[in-house]
Amino acid sequence: MPSVTRKRQGSRADRRQEIRGKLLAVVERLLEDGESFTEISVERMVSEAGVSRSTFYVYFEDKGDLLTAWFEEIRAEVTEAADSWWALTAEATRDDVRAALDRIVKTYRPHTTLMAAVYDAAAYDANVRELVTEMMDSNVAGLRKHIKAGQKAGFVDDSLLPAQTAGWLTWMAERGLHQLVRTATPAELDKLIDAYTDIVWNTLYAPAR
Repeated sequence: MPSVTRKRQGSRADRRQEIRGKLLAVVERLLEDGESFTEISVERMVSEAGVSRSTFYVYFEDKGDLLTAWFEEIRAEVTEAADSWWALTAEATRDDVRAALDRIVKTYRPHTTLMAAVYDAAAYDANVRELVTEMMDSNVAGLRKHIKAGQKAGFVDDSLLPAQTAGWLTWMAERGLHQLVRTATPAELDKLIDAYTDIVWNTLYAPAR
């Protein structure tokens, strides 16, 4: 009996994943055409995705729930990428910093359109807003911990205020990822990562060298 139950649960999860993929593909296309997430109705999503309205509500409570399921997975990917930066030690060079930031940017970049929908939804959906706030708070906390550890080890400028510096760098990066990375060409993306590296290197590490 337990194996049958697990099989049914797996089938339901697979079906939910399949439907979510179809719906998000529609959302992404409409966003790229210039529409905002608030303008896209459930009726339109299910119609263009070839999914019935009743099926939508079997798996998702509303549009916000659809985004939330996706966002939690992407958040894990971005956090894993950020860990490669926060794990840098005193031996790290500017190239090491660039490689870590490159990973963060390129992990985020494929998802910029749907991330825009998340921020759009956060304006009116309390559950989505809570997830975004948790992610940003976690990112700030991770960088703050890195700054404090680096100051103790002598490779981060000890005159910096860890919490405030982490807050500025995290929120500036978030806006840059949303506004600059989203529309950048490959050549522009390399320059953006170079500039991001300069900002981080000159703020945190260069003064301690």
